[in-house]
Amino acid sequence: MKKIRIIIYSLLFIFMIIFGLHISSRVFIPKWLDNKDNMHTWITRGFYEEEKNSLDVLFLGNSDVYRGISPIILWDDHGIASYAYTASGQRLWTAYYMLKEALLYQKPKVVVFDVDAVFSNNDSSKANYRKVFDNMKNNKVKYEAINDKIYKFTFEEKISFYFPIIRYHSRYNELTKEDFKYAFYNYHFAYKGLDMVTRIKPYKNGYDYMQKTKDVEISDKVKKYLDGIVKLCKDNNVELIFTELPSATSWNLSKSEVISKYAKENNIKFIDLNKEEIEGFDWKTDTCDGGDHLNVFGAEKVTRYLGKYLTSNYQFINHKSDTKYKQWIIDSKKYHEDKNMRLSKENN
Repeated sequence: MKKIRIIIYSLLFIFMIIFGLHISSRVFIPKWLDNKDNMHTWITRGFYEEEKNSLDVLFLGNSDVYRGISPIILWDDHGIASYAYTASGQRLWTAYYMLKEALLYQKPKVVVFDVDAVFSNNDSSKANYRKVFDNMKNNKVKYEAINDKIYKFTFEEKISFYFPIIRYHSRYNELTKEDFKYAFYNYHFAYKGLDMVTRIKPYKNGYDYMQKTKDVEISDKVKKYLDGIVKLCKDNNVELIFTELPSATSWNLSKSEVISKYAKENNIKFIDLNKEEIEGFDWKTDTCDGGDHLNVFGAEKVTRYLGKYLTSNYQFINHKSDTKYKQWIIDSKKYHEDKNMRLSKENN
């Protein structure tokens, strides 16, 4: 009897330690909530707040996507539910695990994958990796990801992804009211993954960047995970589309041709929006940083272009009259109100 009591007390003690680590981790973990932090906490945690199996389209990619796709516009125009599930400085190995994670919770008809990161062979920063995995649920995909040798995580780093307090304990003197407020917050994200930016910093050279450069290729390291993304979509009966959103500083004709070849070999549609005529799009007004990323005006134009393509080539149900999607009506209203408020502040 005494041994049983000791075991019970020991288990309770262990449980209390784990519970304490979990609670403190949620408080101490950084909250990436605004534009300067690319809203990563909203983007990643917001994805989990979407109703299970409610999304028709999933957008996947790097910062080009969270600045260049506005899912609310797709809803406004067509009643299509979508989400931009993305990461700053994303590498293909991270895109692979993010897609694998997304497919645990959603069964989209189409995955639209922006291929800009295909030519990023180097490691991303540890900070970028943490923005993804610190906010990912503790499940089999996260376990598989952080144990993938591609990341070179140490044992301590792996443990810290489950208990971030190990990594962030030194933030005790930086904590603010927001850290406590958002520790157990409902991160429902009305922008559906868009990092809304209204500022304009023009790119003045049009499409002169669409030239051939030195030979480029898809490295074996990247191809492994690109092939994995293709296989994940096939195994889950999801249509995969490659895109390259307008990007004057990271794209060129040589890259476009390499992706076209891979897409053709794998029977994947590739839409290079640097070669398409997008209604109203202007590099002088539709970029926020001189051609690297789009602002909200460019994002809306690009999304409208893709919306027309999607509805012309696939059958989607317009969910606007479906009461299960009533939150989208509320989110659309908030999106436009917030956008107008930002514009009003900038004009005053």
